[in-house]
Amino acid sequence: MLTRFIDKFIQRVAFVIMLCMVMVACSDSDDDAVGTEDVSVAFTLTVADATSTRAENDGWDDYSPAQDGILNENLVNTDDIIIAIYDDKGNKVDNVEDLRVTTVSDPSITGATVYAITGVWKNAKPNVDKAKRVMVIANSNVSAWADPSLLTYDLNPGTRKYIPMWGVVKIPATLTLGKQNKLPNIQMLRAMAKVSVSLRTDMTTYGYAIGSMTVNNYNTKGYCVPKTFNEVDNTSEVRFANSLNVLDSHADQIALPTTAPLYLPEYDNSGTNPTTITVNLNRNGKLEGSYTLEFRNYDSDGKPTGPTYPIQRNHYYQYWIYKETGKIIVTLHVRKWNRRIYPENDGIIM
Repeated sequence: MLTRFIDKFIQRVAFVIMLCMVMVACSDSDDDAVGTEDVSVAFTLTVADATSTRAENDGWDDYSPAQDGILNENLVNTDDIIIAIYDDKGNKVDNVEDLRVTTVSDPSITGATVYAITGVWKNAKPNVDKAKRVMVIANSNVSAWADPSLLTYDLNPGTRKYIPMWGVVKIPATLTLGKQNKLPNIQMLRAMAKVSVSLRTDMTTYGYAIGSMTVNNYNTKGYCVPKTFNEVDNTSEVRFANSLNVLDSHADQIALPTTAPLYLPEYDNSGTNPTTITVNLNRNGKLEGSYTLEFRNYDSDGKPTGPTYPIQRNHYYQYWIYKETGKIIVTLHVRKWNRRIYPENDGIIM
């Protein structure tokens, strides 16, 4: 046990040293290439930062990449990143161009995926005093910046490989022209929710299997940023209680895979068409019955109770179902997607 701890410690120290070397190398090579009226920036980008905890922040918790999901739900497509400089009111000042992105971490060691990024803000001199924040959008197929509140992404069911993400950080001081400016790390927040339905493991021994499932009432598009994007100086300051940002793009039905989660844009369930899941349950190869799952808490009898949950970005909605004394019992666990270690009920939204 001690040996394993020492190995992990050595790996983490090696990672920190490597990260510092990458940032120093970028600094040494980029200063000479920056024009006297340009600004170079260097920072790290982190997906699922393993250093934050629920006690410290309502919006960010540890995430375990070992959970079921698509291969790249914890990664950034390095060819699909746009970065811009913003003022302190969320207004765009200018673009950051000539991006260089290097992956510098192993999630199995650090608990997070980290990227070292450098870029250039060209002809920055007239507006350098307006620069207060750096915003990043990734994995969204957005090719150019505009008003962040108008940036959207498409669901693209069956073809999407990466989860759209957004992040922001406050610029700690006035940027220096003609030099590379090192900025704080930017945490990335996923813009989609994750949904899965599973049978209790012993159900299969009795011949049960999920035949097919559908999600009823969902949005086909989503906003890249949370509603409070212009109210925070750091991504980790986002609180989910007032950040729901729904793009009304209603569709009636989409298949929910039986072997993998489904990723969805945000949806407001307070209206007349709440999201539900239809589950067709088979036994010994024949349809045993169809059941409707609601996005609500469930009591000890497996019946829905309390208010309906919205479908909210960076949340994981995980259902377990089983049959007992002739009736279907349902439990729904709603967790912040990043959550790694938690008591059984700690992640449920009340």
